[in-house]
Amino acid sequence: MKLVVFTCLLAVVSFMAEGSTCIGKTVEVWVTNGIGLTGDGLADPDPYVLVQIDGKTQRTRVIHSNSNPGWWQTFRFYSPSTNFMRIEVWEKDGGLRGDDDHLGTCVEDMVSQGNRFQHIQCTVKDGGVVKLLYKCT
Repeated sequence: MKLVVFTCLLAVVSFMAEGSTCIGKTVEVWVTNGIGLTGDGLADPDPYVLVQIDGKTQRTRVIHSNSNPGWWQTFRFYSPSTNFMRIEVWEKDGGLRGDDDHLGTCVEDMVSQGNRFQHIQCTVKDGGVVKLLYKCT
């Protein structure tokens, strides 16, 4: 009897773990806003965000001269083979991207909760925060 209960419990846990993966689903990511972002020097930063899932990268627009930017941009990633989302926050400098300042990187282990958005707060240089939402359907 104990073996039957254990086997059933194991099957339920395996099903729940499989149901919570984002692998093979469509991942919708909203990059919403930043709070307290810093740049170099005294000027307000020109921040942007890179979101990468499964080797595919999408980028927000640059918000000029704003330490509290509101991007409100949405991205979709189709059928990823990983549950990990990489978030990079950058501050645009004049010239080529190689001159841009890296403010921070966060890696999120995504879970699927159906149509419910999951909240992410990525803390970067000097305590700045970038907020994102995502869901896997």
